[in-house]
Amino acid sequence: MLQESIKMKAKTYEGLEDVLGRELMRMGAEDVDTDVCTVTFTGDKYLLYQANYELRTALKIYKELSRFEFASSDEFYAQFKEYRWSKILNIYKSFRIEVSGKSELLPDTVKSDVTKIICDYFNEKSHKMPPHDTSNPAVVIVLEIDGQNCTFMLDASGPSLAHRGYKVSGGSNGYDEVYSAGLIQLAGWKGNTNFIDPMCGAGTLLIEATMLAYNIPAQICRESFGFFTWRDFDESLWHEVKNSARLAVKHNGEFAYKLLGYETDDSMLKAATQNIKKAVLDKYIDVELMDPTQVEAPENETTVMILAPKIDVFNVEKTKNTVDFLSKLAKRTFKNAKVWIHTNYDDMPKAIGIQPRKEAEIKYGNENNKLSSY
Repeated sequence: MLQESIKMKAKTYEGLEDVLGRELMRMGAEDVDTDVCTVTFTGDKYLLYQANYELRTALKIYKELSRFEFASSDEFYAQFKEYRWSKILNIYKSFRIEVSGKSELLPDTVKSDVTKIICDYFNEKSHKMPPHDTSNPAVVIVLEIDGQNCTFMLDASGPSLAHRGYKVSGGSNGYDEVYSAGLIQLAGWKGNTNFIDPMCGAGTLLIEATMLAYNIPAQICRESFGFFTWRDFDESLWHEVKNSARLAVKHNGEFAYKLLGYETDDSMLKAATQNIKKAVLDKYIDVELMDPTQVEAPENETTVMILAPKIDVFNVEKTKNTVDFLSKLAKRTFKNAKVWIHTNYDDMPKAIGIQPRKEAEIKYGNENNKLSSY
């Protein structure tokens, strides 16, 4: 049966929009268009499920219900008073309204106003109202307001897609799964060399690299998504999406390179080991307690990705020690490898004395970072 075409929106980190767009195009998405932290696209329900299950660089997937302009608050609220809410809710399904952006034409009470409109709709029909503003709602309704424009959507993901389900331990300075997967793809790594993380922390970068190398779905460890509780959830189609993705997973032997991680902190190595086991990837990844400057790099092609400690330029001594350490890794330990350094320090190339071959800018929250190839 021919499925309806759905307009969708995916959220990501600033700097990863093109990476996410390419992922979607490989899945067969149409009308792919990028904006800051956002990629819009169209596809069917299969793609909606697949995008949530397989995309590595998406934080959220939304299903668009409508997009409209308004010239007054009355016009704005009329859109929701006229909407047939029984298409997506019933009196037993809890819901929550989320509002982002603003308009001078609207009051600050948009969230509570639209919540009341929905409750009144059901109260008039059945004298009962669905639960709302719960901490774990069945349906999350999202309103994105920009001046006189509103996009009305459903959150298809639920909790952020950065929560893959394999991380049981983590460091306070670590980057999440989506950001880590994005760095790997920004570097252009496609599982065609050895991959080394010499400062592996909780192992996130190694796990994401391994999942990419073996074509393992990003959310294979995750148990639920927002669309599971939708009225039109198609369980058989969902199983079809999962089975198709799992059949495409590569087997041991199809990836001929090594995935290696090193750590000097015993507690962090333990965290990495726990996360790797939870992801059921311990037979693919080797992690070891070792000073990375003492590592003997493999002789064949190797990609090294270093997540440098955050630089505080006011701490001159600590900055110098960090730069010296990174310089030694790039110039000596891994001199025959392709080395990528991720840092918040703009002067890193000058400090280590190597001109980068490639550079990409990326933001993590309010943190401005660069990923450079040496």
